[in-house]
Amino acid sequence: MEYSSLYDMISLLQYGTRLHIGVLFLGEHGNDMLRMPHRQQIHAGAVCEELKKSDGGFRRCFRCRNMAINKAITTKEAFGGYCINGVYEYTHPVVIDGEVVCIIYIGNILENECGYGKIRERLVDKEHLLSTMEKDYDYNKCEAAGKLIESYIRMLLQSNNENKSDKLNNVIENIKSYVDMNLEFDTNISHIAQMFHYNAKYLGRLFKKETKMTFADYVSLQRLERAKQLLKGNKSSVLTVSEKVGFNNVTYFNRLFKRTYGMTPSEYRTLGK
Repeated sequence: MEYSSLYDMISLLQYGTRLHIGVLFLGEHGNDMLRMPHRQQIHAGAVCEELKKSDGGFRRCFRCRNMAINKAITTKEAFGGYCINGVYEYTHPVVIDGEVVCIIYIGNILENECGYGKIRERLVDKEHLLSTMEKDYDYNKCEAAGKLIESYIRMLLQSNNENKSDKLNNVIENIKSYVDMNLEFDTNISHIAQMFHYNAKYLGRLFKKETKMTFADYVSLQRLERAKQLLKGNKSSVLTVSEKVGFNNVTYFNRLFKRTYGMTPSEYRTLGK
């Protein structure tokens, strides 16, 4: 896939550092014009990936990230702080006409004074991963980088003459991207509508019109597709796989999987060997 010049810019800013810079687009903004790989839309880095391996670790990270998203949308102001695991992260909302169009994240930063002890405690016997983090990158540096990225995003948005059809497509693509990043958790149209500044009923109708399926059906299908990947790629039990893709009832997961693919998850795993 070909990515946007925004991705090129972020890659240059990260070059020679251990920073991780990501951008999450909301509402009708972004996408084709500002397309970036999945890794640049989430919090990532060797330490984050290690700490998210366990179910509890991933859920802690998810809750913490959503708190940052909600704070950015509510306050519309940049802020820095430590995630629940002790990683320093800077959050920078881009506001246009009173609306948060995207959120810039600058993270994977190790601050020795406050976060170091907590990260060491979480990593247990994998402290060598601390060497993969950027050290002493303070708020002022983050703010300067955030403002530079914001100015570039504004320029790209202003240079693009989108019609109504393009904007509606952007909304749907942003929603799909958010869902795909959060399959493990309960996601409903009301939560999405609040985040994307739309009426829930209207957004549900729009989603069905554009995708030819309901929002709930889309989430279920994406969960099943992710389950297929996990069944092929690791030795976790069917119960564990079902939980990792957001199904709380393994019996329902088995039934839905068989109805969709004509075989049970266990049969599918055996077939793939």
